[in-house]
Amino acid sequence: MNQLISAIFVASAASYLASCALFVARIRRSPTTHLRPQWPPRLLEIGAGLHLTYLVLYSVVDRLCPLFSLHSALGIVSLVGVVAYAILSRGRRLDALGGFVAALAALFLVTAHGIGARPTSTGDRWLVAVHITANLLGGGVLLVAGCASAFYLWSERRLRRRRSLARGPRLPPLESLDAVVHRLLWFGVPLLTIGIVTGRMVIEHVETVSAGERVRAVLSIASWLLLLAVLLLRQLRGWRGRRPAYAALGGAVGILLVIALYVARALLGDGG
Repeated sequence: MNQLISAIFVASAASYLASCALFVARIRRSPTTHLRPQWPPRLLEIGAGLHLTYLVLYSVVDRLCPLFSLHSALGIVSLVGVVAYAILSRGRRLDALGGFVAALAALFLVTAHGIGARPTSTGDRWLVAVHITANLLGGGVLLVAGCASAFYLWSERRLRRRRSLARGPRLPPLESLDAVVHRLLWFGVPLLTIGIVTGRMVIEHVETVSAGERVRAVLSIASWLLLLAVLLLRQLRGWRGRRPAYAALGGAVGILLVIALYVARALLGDGG
């Protein structure tokens, strides 16, 4: 069984990396762009399917619920990002975003493999389950929103500098990126709100809170407030352009830092 799991892990990582390479080739207008345009997203979907199979088998072998393991949590975040991209990319030219999603999925897969399955402290299990699920789903969606914001800023900067878009990387249209960010915020911010609220309830049942947990909580709340402000200002004031893109990117970076702190804690041997 372990050999099968290892083989699926390698196949998933290879699919993600191949998808990323083809996405990059397409946006760089390299000679490989004569390949059919559906190949990069298909490889991404194959990698996600293998990744899901790997997580299920890993959890069965270790007899550990995926929600209570950082190893599986990283995989769930990346899978949510892949699903979000697959849904939003239909009918849109989002190859640059697809390359990022594929690279992030491969990074999370390899990082999780190095951590291994380590149970987290559970406390009130149903409350913790809701807290973790909301954060995983919201985090995966909002990381993709942050990437779309980064590409929006890059493309907008090229336009302001009047660079030839025909000779540079083939980036998604600004309108498509703006619409993607807006839709992802509508899904991600409510989920993160549930995660923040339930996280507060979980902390109330904990006797001691470490300094690292406080830092992660502050980062999470700051990121949530920033993303919530972007969503509300867009709805109420029609806020668009560079400033909301910078704000959305900042919120996504905050979420990524929270994930990085969890990973660092696990790698340093302080639990998952």
